Amino acid sequence: MNKLRIISGLAFLVSTACVLWPATVSIANSAERSKTLASPSHLYGNEILFDVRRKGETVGFHRVRFSGDNEALIVESKFQLQIEILFIPVFRYAYRSESRWQDGHLERLKVTLDDDGQMSALSANRVGDVIRIDDGSIAYTARAPLYPTNHWNARVLTQDRVLNTLTGRLNTVRITPQERETVTTERGAIPATRYAYSGDLQTEIWYDDAGRWVKMRFAGRDGSTIEYVCRRCQGGDRDQAAK
Repeated sequence: MNKLRIISGLAFLVSTACVLWPATVSIANSAERSKTLASPSHLYGNEILFDVRRKGETVGFHRVRFSGDNEALIVESKFQLQIEILFIPVFRYAYRSESRWQDGHLERLKVTLDDDGQMSALSANRVGDVIRIDDGSIAYTARAPLYPTNHWNARVLTQDRVLNTLTGRLNTVRITPQERETVTTERGAIPATRYAYSGDLQTEIWYDDAGRWVKMRFAGRDGSTIEYVCRRCQGGDRDQAAK
């Protein structure tokens, strides 16, 4: 039972980190500023796909799909994780979200969570200058613009608060750039910058020079390292990236 509780806690942390993208950073030069302006279709094509790995083994995936354009953009995210012991599944977690963006601003968001059979949901809708948020247990408003906790949208780098799509609450956080490193993608090794998150949330995320999300890493509750490995994050050919 203790082992299962540890695994359950780890899965919860993985699910948390996969949807969190809080930050506050000064975008001081034109290279950084360009990251906030590029459209998802220009950066990624129509899909981002990561393998989720723990202790060298793939335990899940995170996929983001785009349709439409910046004037009316639909973003669908799906995260699935399964922990096994001796090839027997002992924990499953599934996250789905769909958001609509109008001219770069969040208009609506719907999230569903399946935490090993325990279901929950979240919705957010923009009305004028505010976002109305309801997670089934509490409803409140927040001023717009507001960015949900995801990773593809580099505009969030200018923010100091985000909507946590797992908890339904607003989070205040800080992000700081770290070292330049090399990251493996479907197009080979590329240079990227690592960013460290602190405050309500802690994780590390890498972006390439165009502002694409290319990697993520954080510690599970049991101390193990959870890592997102890019299968498709450069806008390359889908069939080639899936190999």
